[in-house]
Amino acid sequence: MGDVITADEQQAVLAQHQQQLARLTQQHQAALDKRTKELAETDAQYQKQLERIAQTQQTALAQREKKQKDLVASYEHQLALMQVDFKETTMQFSREKKEIDALYRKKLDALNTQMAAMTNKIGELNTLKERFATLAAPAPIKNKMSDSSGRGGPLRPVVFKSSPNAYLEDELDYTIAKISSLNTTALGLQELWATRYQLLTQLPLGAPLPLALGLNSNFGPRVDPITRTVAQHSGIDFVAKVGTAILAAGNGTVLQAGWDGAYGLTVQIKHAEGYISKYAHASKLNVTVGQTVTRGQKIAEVGLTGRTTGAHLHFEVLRHGQFVNPMQVLVVPGSKRTATE
Repeated sequence: MGDVITADEQQAVLAQHQQQLARLTQQHQAALDKRTKELAETDAQYQKQLERIAQTQQTALAQREKKQKDLVASYEHQLALMQVDFKETTMQFSREKKEIDALYRKKLDALNTQMAAMTNKIGELNTLKERFATLAAPAPIKNKMSDSSGRGGPLRPVVFKSSPNAYLEDELDYTIAKISSLNTTALGLQELWATRYQLLTQLPLGAPLPLALGLNSNFGPRVDPITRTVAQHSGIDFVAKVGTAILAAGNGTVLQAGWDGAYGLTVQIKHAEGYISKYAHASKLNVTVGQTVTRGQKIAEVGLTGRTTGAHLHFEVLRHGQFVNPMQVLVVPGSKRTATE
């Protein structure tokens, strides 16, 4: 049989186990107390750190709020200054705009006055031009110097005047439109005048000699200087020295340049409207048949060739083959008659 544990031995082992358990319990309790103390100390440190963090956050938040308030106050101050500056700038701009408007209105009024005067001057010039054109044009073509087309309508003068109550931009646009219209009218008149001038330059209206004219024999019946009998004189005679330049009385084409019997050396020029001018008794010719000449161009020199008693220019004008009085055609300021008919 095996060993048998007695009651005393069992009691001793149990006591020994209880002592060991008491020691372990005491050790565990000491370790637990130590850990609890350590946790309490750590918790206290965490609490202090949390308090410091909270205080730091509150301080930072307070600073941020203060900074934001300061920034808002600064913005509001700057905005107030900008509003004051904007108001002053607006007032200054308004004053300057009024001054500029007044200045431009003054200039616009002056321009309107000038344009009104120019309009009147264009009318006066047109009237004067019509008078000169009618005066210069030979009777058969006077109707071509005036506008005979049918026109009419109410008389409404062109008004150049600004209104102080209207917008300046509208006034400027109105004036510009009137100036444009006036310019169109002036260009139309210029074209019309140029057309009529071109027509007049193609007629034998100019002086056939460059000097002051001395007329010694007129157109029509006269006492012939050679036969001493009454005869028809088909032109007019101008006194001039041999070699004096003979000038084309108008633009045209040379029909004749050579000897023509009693006329001697002669030039004939074909002009517009059926006119022909003839220059006789020349000493020298400067043009040829078919040549185009212009008014005032030298075409020959005064001489005494042909049937003549002395140096002079015999000048004739024909229209559609019929002789006409050159004095009714020529426009020669300052001409004078020096002999009886």
